[in-house]
Amino acid sequence: MVQNVLEGVFVMNEQKQIDYSQKGYTKPKEHFIYRVKFTKGEEVKFIGHLDIMRLFQRAIKRAKLPVAYSQGFNPHQLLSFANPLTLGTTSEGEYGDFEMAEKIEPAFVMNELNKTLPKGVKVLDSVLITQKAQSAMASIDGAKYIVYADKKLTKELLEKNINEFLAQKEIFVMKKTKNNEKITDIRKDIFDMKNISDEREIKIYLYLAAGSRRNLKPEPVIKSFYEYLGLEFEKYYMKYHRLDLMRKEEGKGWLALGEEIGVRSIGGKYE
Repeated sequence: MVQNVLEGVFVMNEQKQIDYSQKGYTKPKEHFIYRVKFTKGEEVKFIGHLDIMRLFQRAIKRAKLPVAYSQGFNPHQLLSFANPLTLGTTSEGEYGDFEMAEKIEPAFVMNELNKTLPKGVKVLDSVLITQKAQSAMASIDGAKYIVYADKKLTKELLEKNINEFLAQKEIFVMKKTKNNEKITDIRKDIFDMKNISDEREIKIYLYLAAGSRRNLKPEPVIKSFYEYLGLEFEKYYMKYHRLDLMRKEEGKGWLALGEEIGVRSIGGKYE
């Protein structure tokens, strides 16, 4: 083994190692990204996206997790969240990417956050990202929902008409954009729609396009279905619940945002 010393730079096995004890050198910091899956329950369904971000910032401080901060004059926690949820919608499939300055057990992140989070927000899963993965926001291709319909829609009416509704080649709705409204065909963005009603409630399962490339919310789908049935649509009588956010990966098909990107236990198997 050849070892040379030259101006604070060590060469060992032909690989350079910098002596960070010298003045003027700053050791680079390695960050570890944890993808956290959490709920947004009835208690917090009218809290907006920015307030959810602030809620987690405070929870991370209280939990004393080794969160990484940005550089500069106004450092902030390195957190990013997936597709914002519409106000009034509950969820069991929200995601955030949290960067940590130290490598810790994913379960520790989940457990410590749950000690400090308020009622209605609970971390269900935490994965240390160890494989190449896009950010949670950039990964999204689809979203799964349950829609709780009002009493005008019966189980029999739903079962009889849902397949005919989906058999349409085009379903046009007035869709809001950033600047105005325009008529849009949403049929290609409805991946699946099923009757999952039980004895107590009329429930519709929806699997819709979501994310930055194509995005469809459940309300225009249900409104269009009501109009197809000739029923009056009253938006405030509907209840929406997001089940999960999904990504599509070549060769693997549809996966949840927390699947096959890393480990749930350091030293454990990839999941």
